[in-house]
Amino acid sequence: MKKLFVLAVILTLLAASASAQRAGDRIRRQRIERSFDNGQLTRPERFRLRKDETRLRIEKRRALRDGRLTPHERRRLNKMRRHERREMFRLKHNGRRRLI
Repeated sequence: MKKLFVLAVILTLLAASASAQRAGDRIRRQRIERSFDNGQLTRPERFRLRKDETRLRIEKRRALRDGRLTPHERRRLNKMRRHERREMFRLKHNGRRRLI
């Protein structure tokens, strides 16, 4: 009984951590769409940010292919995320507005 309870707790924690990782991806996608809806991003800018987001997801999947995330891979993914955040800020504040 005790082993079953411990196993259930471990599985719950693993599921919670996996959903938290996906939450970051969802938040980034929502920021892109919200900025587009507000008119801060043009269509080509939104396309570019979506493409960068897809590229980041592919790289993350590639890094986790062997089941581990090495420090080098983690640094590379963090660098890509930082670049994406800077790019989004730059595109949102470049003065171009979507007309329609």
